[in-house]
Amino acid sequence: MVEADSPQIYWAGYDSLVLISAHVVAKWSVVVSEDPLINVFPRRWLDIRGIKVADFWQAALRAVMGLVVFRPGISQTEIRWRLRSVYDRQEVNEILRYLQGDGYLQMRLGPHPSLRGIYPPFDDEEESKVYWFIGKKHWYQV
Repeated sequence: MVEADSPQIYWAGYDSLVLISAHVVAKWSVVVSEDPLINVFPRRWLDIRGIKVADFWQAALRAVMGLVVFRPGISQTEIRWRLRSVYDRQEVNEILRYLQGDGYLQMRLGPHPSLRGIYPPFDDEEESKVYWFIGKKHWYQV
């Protein structure tokens, strides 16, 4: 329901993970166009029209890649903690999902039995058991 073409629910929340209905998404998003009506979630790399600013996006990708390159196996909790002054939870999740999808990062779950069948995004407890490594693509191509 979250990954559909017209999602009925969305992941939101900055301090803690919140699953919200499409009916209340306007309270969590910003209107960037009235006609047609377009809402976007606030992100540091989006301008006031909701268009991605390439330099800010590239800086975000490199910030996360730099952490993983110098600390292979870094937990997601640690990544969020180190970037807390710049990026919020949802921004870090979006960056990690992008880098993983493009093959730059690889996620591994700890051996804890409670993580079986769990998929991103993760709550605070689960994030401490999720570890990130360099993927198949070369990190310097980001």
